[in-house]
Amino acid sequence: MAEAIPKSLKMLVMLLALPILLLPSCKSKSASGGDHLPPKVMQKILMDISLAEAYSTVVKDSLHKGGSKNIDSLTVYYKDIFAHYHITEDQFRESLDWYKGHATEMDTMYNNLLPVITKLQNILPAPVIKVPTPDNNRPLGLPTGR
Repeated sequence: MAEAIPKSLKMLVMLLALPILLLPSCKSKSASGGDHLPPKVMQKILMDISLAEAYSTVVKDSLHKGGSKNIDSLTVYYKDIFAHYHITEDQFRESLDWYKGHATEMDTMYNNLLPVITKLQNILPAPVIKVPTPDNNRPLGLPTGR
């Protein structure tokens, strides 16, 4: 059974979903030439995919403890993202391959994403991670000898 979604995560999803839903999305030939997704559209898709990847590691259920990706959920997220932008997985992969071959354009997209990511990090509180400590100076995971 899934645990409750933290309020800050719900707010993040709402903050990101509203602008994305209000912006038109399309696939066209880019101004820089070639049949790939335009940089602004590709940038939005990469941001959505990054958030989906991060979210899939935060959601905990009986099969996926915090820190491990829920591949089932990720599959649904990816399909929803592609449907939202009216593209196929193949179109996304072809565009991603094109941008990998054009490092300047890829760097520009990621440089444009950094301020958005930084703003999100400042809005959301940092997660509290509990690190186990050794008991009686013995290494973690070793039996106590009891």
